[in-house]
Amino acid sequence: MSPEAIPYVQSAASQEVPPPYHFPGVTVNAFVWEANLPQVQVYCDRFFNLGDAQERGFTYRPAAAWPYAILLVIDYPVMLSASPVPENVGNETPYGNRGIVSQREVFVALPVVRFGGAGRLLSDTNLEFALPFIVVGEPMSAVCGREMLGLEKLRAEITIGESEFPDSFRGRVGLPGWATDEEGEMQRMLPFLEVDTGPAVPTWRGSAKETSPWTLLRSRTAGNLIGAMATASEFVGTVSAGLVPTAMQTVSLKQFRDARNPGKALYQALISCRSKYTSIENFEFYNENDVYIKFYTNGSLAEIIPFVDIASGGEKIADEQSIAFRPKAAYRFNATIDFDNMRTLHTFPVDRGHGLPPTKATSDLISPWLRPWQGFFGRPTP
Repeated sequence: MSPEAIPYVQSAASQEVPPPYHFPGVTVNAFVWEANLPQVQVYCDRFFNLGDAQERGFTYRPAAAWPYAILLVIDYPVMLSASPVPENVGNETPYGNRGIVSQREVFVALPVVRFGGAGRLLSDTNLEFALPFIVVGEPMSAVCGREMLGLEKLRAEITIGESEFPDSFRGRVGLPGWATDEEGEMQRMLPFLEVDTGPAVPTWRGSAKETSPWTLLRSRTAGNLIGAMATASEFVGTVSAGLVPTAMQTVSLKQFRDARNPGKALYQALISCRSKYTSIENFEFYNENDVYIKFYTNGSLAEIIPFVDIASGGEKIADEQSIAFRPKAAYRFNATIDFDNMRTLHTFPVDRGHGLPPTKATSDLISPWLRPWQGFFGRPTP
């Protein structure tokens, strides 16, 4: 235990379940569109690039080589705690011995690049994913995401099923909000997101096939090939001891308010977590011409849209109540997802005021590909 560490007070009143987590049999529906890169930079500057660039030693920017946003609609039939047993939970049941939870989750992922500062460009530069919008249907997941990972998870009503034709997809998200800004307006559940697709290809239903380079991948053979490549990447990731990245690293700003001054923070840190996809199978594409995505922007929901980063290009239909468009690509697959390797990348210095000394900044920015080699070159000074 480090000198700064203090014991966490366990309480049965909390729904917080610490990582790692294991989610088998997951179904993922994914939709890709062009990201609004200037807005992605605005997001990075607001939530990641805090303070002076030279002092913090890194800068986040959009991943220009992959300028896309990804909307993921995920159905978790089984959610398990993968914490080792025994656990130090007092008289409570260890998390690893508890039952299962199921949920649905919807989020937007934006690829961003963390560039290391002077002298550390190679060691500290890494590709990560920001999640500016994430909603879940399970309250316990919302609590864990906020408390453990710093993700701004919102509790939502999420329904999924088939759309008009068999083998298609329909997703709906409802969020609590205010329909107007009038005084006395009561909060209620409002529609926020609608997604509809045609059947998975190949199919004789729907629009013409020729649309974009993604069309070249839209076949059952391509889906099987992608599945085989995913299996191969699992093998490569295993034999390379993690040197070849095969998982999504998220980054988020975890912070706590000052009770005496709610406009200030007592703690701010960038937190990272790995979501690893394995056992990928049943990879299939949708014809993007038959996919329709609609975000509602009425009332207080308009405040969320800038964090979704809709699109910088492509055909959009916008009015006072919604924005609708078709993605560049759409697909689905089944997988097992594991969440692990959570760590604090960087804690920001906080001026606590009231005559108290400021907290100091700390960093652990070594990129995952380089971490297994640290022993050869010595641990860099934080």
